[in-house]
Amino acid sequence: MFTFVQEKKMGRYFFLLFTLICLFGCKHKTKQGKIYITGNIAGIGTDTIYLYGANELPNLIDTIYVKNDKFFHTIQVDTTCLIMLLFNNGQTYPVFLDKKNSINIKGNIEHLNLLDVKGNPVNEELTSFLQSLENRGTVSEISIEEKVDSFICKNNSSPASIYLLDKYFVRTELPDNKRIKRLIEVMIGELQDKPYVQRLKEVADRVEVMESGKMLPSFTLTNIKGNKISRFSIKSEYLLIYFWASWNDESRLANVELRKINRIYANKEKTRKVKGKDNKKELAILGISLDTDKEGWKQAVKQDTLTWEQVCDFSGWNSDVVKQCAVLKLPTNVLINSTGKIIAYNIKQDSLSIKLQELIK
Repeated sequence: MFTFVQEKKMGRYFFLLFTLICLFGCKHKTKQGKIYITGNIAGIGTDTIYLYGANELPNLIDTIYVKNDKFFHTIQVDTTCLIMLLFNNGQTYPVFLDKKNSINIKGNIEHLNLLDVKGNPVNEELTSFLQSLENRGTVSEISIEEKVDSFICKNNSSPASIYLLDKYFVRTELPDNKRIKRLIEVMIGELQDKPYVQRLKEVADRVEVMESGKMLPSFTLTNIKGNKISRFSIKSEYLLIYFWASWNDESRLANVELRKINRIYANKEKTRKVKGKDNKKELAILGISLDTDKEGWKQAVKQDTLTWEQVCDFSGWNSDVVKQCAVLKLPTNVLINSTGKIIAYNIKQDSLSIKLQELIK
């Protein structure tokens, strides 16, 4: 039985499951074959591991029960597909399945990011590659990307290449859409036709729309008072659009820094008014929430003292504005000027303060 804290944590993880299923899901009905999954993860003890389908098995959510570090599970599939293991600490790990496989998973609770998965060539080549990255010790992000790029080019028929493309080049703060498209083109036609890859192509296209200098797509959402708000509704020299959610810890932490930024420019505005200068607003903030629960959203806005405009359509990751603005992770921000031109996309918190100082003298 879960404790209250565990239930709250797992609630956030199941939202992640829902998100990934929506992003990579497709209907797939076939005659299925049984696969056996056995494992031994030292130190995990008696626990549960959640299992969910990431592409060909969109409706799959299952539970693996672990006892004394060991587990045994069966699953029905008839084609190569990707599932994800979700551990109670929030870490995930990919496992590729094919019909009539016997998958064996070994590892340690201290290194859930580096499991040894055997049972088919895809798992074994992915395990070997990830271990090679780990064995090189501390390497730069650029070096890792170069090695992943090389792996994908050399293994252009492997489903593992799709996973690595997603992990290292799509789910980043600033996805490189040209590189994503180039690596997709390297893959054989069978991989390119997979729904998973089609979703990654769509992401690359959306990221391209959000490049600096381009115009932010128009949108209209309802604010916390029930009024319709668009980016044109907010009159200021610059507008910081911030995507967040009450269930996302990083978002809630970033709210603290946003309060500081909001306070600085609100005080500057008051000072100008006192001195009889213009009433021009230099910076406004618009919070766009990915919450699906209205009361949870309202409570978080109140708890975090978010005094700037807040909007939400309660569609979560399925919201049109989330897709339009290429939101791939939380939190995400977009800085635009008064005409709607994008100044910066997904700029880091410390860089954001510096950028605002440069723009607003």
